[in-house]
Amino acid sequence: MTDNSPREGLTTMQRIGPWKVTTFRPHGFMAGGPREVHIEPAEDGDPQEIARGISSTVLRQIVTTTPAQDRAQLREQAVQEPEVLGMSVDAVLDHIQGARRVTDEYLAVLSGFYVRLVEIGVRAPIQDLEVITGTKQATLKGHLRAARQRGFLTKVEGKAGGQLTDKAVEMLKGIKVANGAGDVRQP
Repeated sequence: MTDNSPREGLTTMQRIGPWKVTTFRPHGFMAGGPREVHIEPAEDGDPQEIARGISSTVLRQIVTTTPAQDRAQLREQAVQEPEVLGMSVDAVLDHIQGARRVTDEYLAVLSGFYVRLVEIGVRAPIQDLEVITGTKQATLKGHLRAARQRGFLTKVEGKAGGQLTDKAVEMLKGIKVANGAGDVRQP
């Protein structure tokens, strides 16, 4: 007998290659890894890759931490490196998560955070950004593409990365967060 009623807990989805990975943690079990992991072919997954099956590489890429744990990990890193882009890590994340429109300022901050993730050795920065910000990978990729088109981020063929342009650096210099109260433009 199957219970089709909605379950209470945290369900996360991620895309790894041709696979759709869904994890579930019931309320009260937020410590440690998920209780359930489901892996299935994505609708638009490459049939040849799917035919090869689920590789150990795919299994290693499954994010088993919660967004809160990811944010806590970034805070721990912030103790060693209290600022990213001249702002606290929390301020950067708040700026990215609080964006209502894709402005030049948002693209500069997102680009800077993306570049920083690549610099510290994050293997899958878009996946990490999705988990940290709650924004889908496809949306983030589109925003980074827009950042490149608007001249905030250089392109690196075939891999994650790029460099902030002078335009992005100048925009970031103009952003300041006063005691976490909000973004204020410097004169």
